[in-house]
Amino acid sequence: MKYQASLPEHNDNVTPGHPLKDFLLILAGLSAAVVVGYLVLGWLVDVVVDRMGPETEAQLTQMVAWTPPASEPAMRTREAWAQGLVDGMRQCAGVSGPVTVRVNRSDTPNAMVAPSGVVVVFSALFDSVQSENGMAFVLAHELSHMANRDHLRAVGRRVVLIAAATVLTGDGSGTAGVLAPAQHLGESGYSRGREAAADAKALAILQCRYGHAGGATELFATLQREEGATPAVVHYLASHPSMAARIEAVQVAMRQAGLQAGAVQPLPRF
Repeated sequence: MKYQASLPEHNDNVTPGHPLKDFLLILAGLSAAVVVGYLVLGWLVDVVVDRMGPETEAQLTQMVAWTPPASEPAMRTREAWAQGLVDGMRQCAGVSGPVTVRVNRSDTPNAMVAPSGVVVVFSALFDSVQSENGMAFVLAHELSHMANRDHLRAVGRRVVLIAAATVLTGDGSGTAGVLAPAQHLGESGYSRGREAAADAKALAILQCRYGHAGGATELFATLQREEGATPAVVHYLASHPSMAARIEAVQVAMRQAGLQAGAVQPLPRF
């Protein structure tokens, strides 16, 4: 009888399947665990932030406060006008503390809110909206982030996730890098939800200020034309909804709330 070499049928050191298949299964499992963990931890952060008292909020906000650079003299007129617009909407937004507006020169039409109660407006935004109402919606959106304590939610989630990743995978571990896409996917989805919530609240602020919601989609329409045809998959990884999705969401919210788009006021010439 001729001897023929062969592997044993049962060997704990030899995997019966392809190693790549095992790797993909492990990666998928860990990614799912990261997403679930992110949702649970994020939910806990939201619960804490929602139940936080005004004094605690003020103390934490002071800890993460950021002071933007002063605006240049050429931006002062726009800054004063935008400051008046924000001051006129604070009560409608439910923001009791002071809000300072800074207008910084930039080619990007955008605005952002800093934890220190500062709304930074990029100068190109004045070229991308056609009316005072359009600018008011953008500023109301930033006030909504402030009223919803989104800055504390973002900081809280980041701190909790970094601590969890360090405990579970070790500082500087390569595992954290491999699972980063799953974490980014969870963060992007949550961020888009907060942006949508801020848009919805901005509609209510606009209605409170002007008695109608006209001008709410001005900036989105301009950015949509500039954005062009972007692959849909890109939006699933982005922190903000697509312009088309934001326009549709605003229009649906207006219909559901019975809001009308009245005549808008022209944007002053600066």
